[in-house]
Amino acid sequence: MKILKAENGYKGKLRFIILIPHRDEGNRLNQYREKLFSLGLYGAFSFPAAAPLAMASRPFSREELKELAKNIRKITMENGGKIESGELSTTEAGNKLEKMHFFGPLLKLPFNEGLFPAGARKKIIRSYLPPILCAALIKPPQSGEKSPAPPVFNAPAFSFRAASLANLVISPLSGGDNDFSFEWETGAPVWLPAWRSIC
Repeated sequence: MKILKAENGYKGKLRFIILIPHRDEGNRLNQYREKLFSLGLYGAFSFPAAAPLAMASRPFSREELKELAKNIRKITMENGGKIESGELSTTEAGNKLEKMHFFGPLLKLPFNEGLFPAGARKKIIRSYLPPILCAALIKPPQSGEKSPAPPVFNAPAFSFRAASLANLVISPLSGGDNDFSFEWETGAPVWLPAWRSIC
């Protein structure tokens, strides 16, 4: 169980399907998040070091995660099995997190709705394609407010072949004292097939 920081006032659990990069790139992402936090982005540890692929009404089964993992691996083969990051971007988190945006580098993959297993698509409330490797949850600037300072937008390039998928559940903490107070739990990971096995 880990702590998720998000805006107070949300009720109930939220479910996501997430893509988690291998530990080495996950550590680099956490180093970047530390930098963002030091620059004043207090939502820099408000989501796991992962890319949300979808918000779901129910968890994906292990078989559905395996099928999704195979589909993702297949589309990486045009790039030697690598998943690489591109420009920084934001996207609305939606639903009960409608006041928050995911912020981070886009993943350069030709994602589309057909990527998800047919039997799991009815569980999807909202998809995030192409996905963002979430470096922070941020509140979008209000009218008249400035965007985050320019140094915030400097990010390392991420590149990885090994990655896993998992169900994620987040829920508000009753005792939170600040504007960002949630807990999260990540399900058992399902790894993408080894890229050489697809060659």
